[in-house]
Amino acid sequence: MEVIRLTLVLFVLLCASANAQAVAPNFTVSPNSIAPGKPVTFAFRANGHGRVRARVDLLASGRPPVRAKLGIVRAGKQLSVGWTPPELTAGTYTARLVITRGRSNTYERAPLAVVAPMPAGLFPVQGPYSFGGPDSRFGTARDGHTHQGQDIAAAEGTPIVSPVAGTVNVVAYQAKGAGHYIVISGDYVFMHLQTGSIQVAEGQAVTPGQPIASVGATGDAEGPHLHFEYWPNGWWAKGSEPVDPLPMLQAWAG
Repeated sequence: MEVIRLTLVLFVLLCASANAQAVAPNFTVSPNSIAPGKPVTFAFRANGHGRVRARVDLLASGRPPVRAKLGIVRAGKQLSVGWTPPELTAGTYTARLVITRGRSNTYERAPLAVVAPMPAGLFPVQGPYSFGGPDSRFGTARDGHTHQGQDIAAAEGTPIVSPVAGTVNVVAYQAKGAGHYIVISGDYVFMHLQTGSIQVAEGQAVTPGQPIASVGATGDAEGPHLHFEYWPNGWWAKGSEPVDPLPMLQAWAG
């Protein structure tokens, strides 16, 4: 019995070692941010010898996985495989590389962001401003969550305009979070607005450059600034996620 038990232990250790070494930790996706319908390149190496089966699953919360079948590949060789995904909903994905050898699967992961084509618009803050430091950026860790927008620091009372034509969906107040805030066309969110400065109402149509409010520090804000979010598939809509608005804001700023 002792010999059988020892044999089983060795077999399990060998299998674990083989699984740990099957994929080198160098799986990358480039570019790691794409517009819908644009191609990506998967770079990886399956360790060992012989041939293995490879695929990449694109995973996102609340959405069915999208699978790229890469077929049979040779282990021990660095590979680059181009692939054009079907048009994906904008948001944050995890690209999961799956290497299959016999009945054993091993996995590596890499991030991939899909961004909607950048809409034309006007910069919302009409006065001197700053994008601040790393703590102002999208994705920065906050207490219990991550920062879902870009902060634009400006003096209290600096005018804010609508960057696009649209409809005002929400005008509301959140004492422990957004303060006074506005949502336009379900996609563009403006937070920490100055008390008494809001110039639009829910259901109202707005034009690019139309004044909507002023920079403030209401709600959970440390100093006056505009917290700006961009949700290309609708603010808190089912399956929707915010994307980093900084590239869009920089383009609008010229």
